[in-house]
Amino acid sequence: MPARRAPVLACAPVRSRFPLVAALFFVSGATGLLYEVAFSKLLAYVFGATAYAVSTVLAAFMGGLALGAHLGGRHAASARRPLVVYGALEAIVGAICAVSPFLFEALTSAYVAVARAAPDSLALLTAARAALTALVVVVPTVAMGATLPVLSRILRAGNAPGGGAPPAEHDAARRLASLYAINTAGGAAGALSGAYVVLPHLGVRGALWSAAIANLVLGVVAISAGLRGPAPAAAAPDARSPEAPDARSSEAPGARSPEAHTADAPPPAAAGRAEPPFLLLLAFASGFLVFAAEVVQTHLLALLIGNSAYAFGLMLAVFLVCLAAGAARSPALAHRHGEGALSRGLAAAALSLAATVPLWDQLPRLFAFAGKHVDGWAGREACRALAALAILALPTLCMGTTFPLLLARAAAHADVAARVGRLTSANTLGTIAGSIVTGYLILPALGSERALLTIALAFALTAVLAAARAGAELPRALALAAAAGALAVLAPRWDMARLTSGANVYFAMGPRPERIDFVREDVHGGVTTVAHLAGVTTMYTNGKFQGDDGPEMTAQRRFAHFPSLFLRDTRAALVIGLGTGTTTGTIAAYPFERIDVAEISPAIVDASRRFFAGPSLRALDDPRVRLSLNDGRNELLVAAPGRYDLIAIELTSVWFAGAASLYSHEFYELARSRLTEGGVLQQWVQLHHIRRRELAVVVRTMRSAFPHVALFVGGAQGILVASGAPLVASGARLAELDARPSLQATLAGARLEDLLDALVASGDDLDRLVADAAEDGGPILSTDDNLYLEYATPKGNVLPYGASLDATLALLERYRTRAPRARHLAP
Repeated sequence: MPARRAPVLACAPVRSRFPLVAALFFVSGATGLLYEVAFSKLLAYVFGATAYAVSTVLAAFMGGLALGAHLGGRHAASARRPLVVYGALEAIVGAICAVSPFLFEALTSAYVAVARAAPDSLALLTAARAALTALVVVVPTVAMGATLPVLSRILRAGNAPGGGAPPAEHDAARRLASLYAINTAGGAAGALSGAYVVLPHLGVRGALWSAAIANLVLGVVAISAGLRGPAPAAAAPDARSPEAPDARSSEAPGARSPEAHTADAPPPAAAGRAEPPFLLLLAFASGFLVFAAEVVQTHLLALLIGNSAYAFGLMLAVFLVCLAAGAARSPALAHRHGEGALSRGLAAAALSLAATVPLWDQLPRLFAFAGKHVDGWAGREACRALAALAILALPTLCMGTTFPLLLARAAAHADVAARVGRLTSANTLGTIAGSIVTGYLILPALGSERALLTIALAFALTAVLAAARAGAELPRALALAAAAGALAVLAPRWDMARLTSGANVYFAMGPRPERIDFVREDVHGGVTTVAHLAGVTTMYTNGKFQGDDGPEMTAQRRFAHFPSLFLRDTRAALVIGLGTGTTTGTIAAYPFERIDVAEISPAIVDASRRFFAGPSLRALDDPRVRLSLNDGRNELLVAAPGRYDLIAIELTSVWFAGAASLYSHEFYELARSRLTEGGVLQQWVQLHHIRRRELAVVVRTMRSAFPHVALFVGGAQGILVASGAPLVASGARLAELDARPSLQATLAGARLEDLLDALVASGDDLDRLVADAAEDGGPILSTDDNLYLEYATPKGNVLPYGASLDATLALLERYRTRAPRARHLAP
């Protein structure tokens, strides 16, 4: 409009600075996401990988951001050079995060002391996790949270070098929404580059240090740019200060007609009264609902596109890209619809979310089709991205408009930083609440399908409330809410057999089960199902095989028998990963005095108890068995040294995100320290969908902590057995055990001594395998820092099952240990 041309020209110094600010904030978003991922991995080593531990860490991280937004909003008005303040904040983030790996190491002993003192107190452990996390992350996260309120000051010409008249408020609102979108897009870039480049090549510490260097550079650039030119004029007084004008809030009901109060003709910029509590409530609700949707969608995507570290980085990047696109779209939405933009954005989120719910169980068809035409790893990753984008794009884009529309209202006021700070704090607190409430209450109670529909209805209700408050668009909002409700009611129910087929794993759907007896969802273990086909009952986690009561029974029993050949004592055992419970039941057939079981998923425990009581020999009812809903590594961390004679690991594939932490050098060192003298560790290793180098890395990493290692093959499964003492079985002891009726029932007529014939390679023969595999790229240990196995093993999933298994078995034949009984059996 011509009347606003002069102010826009007057703010030319601000406009020329915006590209620099945008570039800085994009990189800041990328580094912030890298920090969050790296912090989560480091803290999982200390606090565990249970949903309780992860949620506590997330709450501490997001709580710091909320506090930073609040403090930044309160104090940004007094900053004469906000770009300098922003640069200082980025430098603080970089400096603290650069030393954070050493700070995290210091937390371990403190946490172990608390956990040993009160092992069964979830409340105390949660408080300890939150407090210890805050000690490390509070300063950098507060600094991160303060950046947007501080940068919002730069969007007003009053902060330009040499002063100047305020810009058109529509222009300021557009730039504020753009900043938010750019930062979110930076987060997407951080998620994508972190998963595919930074973490695989630099490791956790390298990722932290590279991000820290980037933040320090950002700080230097921002400070240098902010110091150029004369100091700008001070900002208008804060809305809550006594000297602030008592102008009517632009959001007051009935202040002006809907036609007059549009984004193109906002109220005059003034430090009026603080925004009504209703706007803060909307900001909270936006954060709550967006993150509630993200929790359910991420949960479903783990089932439908994969569980690898790559898949999680990919789905997070897609989610953030769509949010950024929605944020970028919000100024146009505000310009077109004025006061009704927010209610329309909320209603669109409700409608699109409800409309896409019936599409979720169709995604396995995409993978089954792609499996016939795409056989490379890169191509299949592109298929995963396409699937995530197809299901997330529309609803997430609509959700992405809501919070920026609230921020745009703050841009119309001279105390913009304070308003942005308060709105951002409320929104961030909403994200914390949405994540926790959805994960622990809504998702387990309703399941994914009904949870998504409930969230869609909540968006519709919020749209109606926003329209009613604005005094406009109410009939339209009611109609759209009714449409969302109708979609929720009329949507066809999911085909659970197809949904849980695991088609994403190997890009093929297996035989359709005759029936599905059990479906349970939780944030701890994903989606656990029990299916029945041809007289065999099988357990799956996120579509991935876990065990059955048919062909795999032999392997599941031998997970217990192979390491028990070499035991000297049978006082205490630890089983990591319950699965069907068959291995635990077999261990219980031995004369152990105590058997601890660490299982992260309550759903797996329930399924094992209900459907595999026979194969497990009702082990969970054995008084010697103590069940802990914890991850195995954390269970070992807080256990007393030298406690167990046997540690048996019945875990899913190493390529599952987080599973590689049980195949690292640090884990093996921890496990050895918790074994008695002569104690034995057993670990499953897959022989299919694995390349020579990754198999050799598993062996070499175990050998770095245990001098004596043997590889058995039973039921086409690899079983590694390791000890600090020579792996020599006592013939007399084995004969004594053979006489136990409980053991005879698990051996199917075989003798324990006969199982030594399943030993394929040990000692020097395994070392030859490792040495020869060095031709594939050099000898490597998988560590908590380099995460080699976590990022290398998923690439083996493109190999054909039968061909890869045959190739691995043929490879092992080249290193077979001759006469294993002569080497490993004593009288």
